[in-house]
Amino acid sequence: MRRWGDGPRFLRRIEAIRDREPDAAFRSSFIVGYPGETEADHDELLRFVEEVRLDWAGFFPFSREDGTYAAGLDDKVPAGLAAARHAELTERQDAITARRRADLIGSLADVLVDEPGEARSHREAPEIDGVVCVPEWLPVGSFATVRITGAVGPDLEAEPVRGAS
Repeated sequence: MRRWGDGPRFLRRIEAIRDREPDAAFRSSFIVGYPGETEADHDELLRFVEEVRLDWAGFFPFSREDGTYAAGLDDKVPAGLAAARHAELTERQDAITARRRADLIGSLADVLVDEPGEARSHREAPEIDGVVCVPEWLPVGSFATVRITGAVGPDLEAEPVRGAS
């Protein structure tokens, strides 16, 4: 895709950030079925996704866009194969995200209450990632310190910590 870097370089960079800031959250997006993508390329991406353990990742099937470099590339990946690869990557990442979320149980987080019963910490982008479910009585627009009490897929359950602001 004419991008700089490669899996090992990105993995080293993410590991270095996590060493300095263990609470850092990472998300990325990947195109699946890019022209010329081989089974070896797909296997490499699967290994990378498993090794890097991103908090969030989105996978999108390649779509030809006029005026782009890739629009004229040969070696199209058949739609069925691209769909199967997409499903495999999504399933793998969903399990990683669920594990990363479950690892947060028992920890404290500062959250912003977005709407009654829903908040987000520095880990959740609005309308993209999961949410932190909080009591509905927490005021919308307020910040609260919460203890993570549960994880359901991409969402967390939390209770306010008394005396924390």
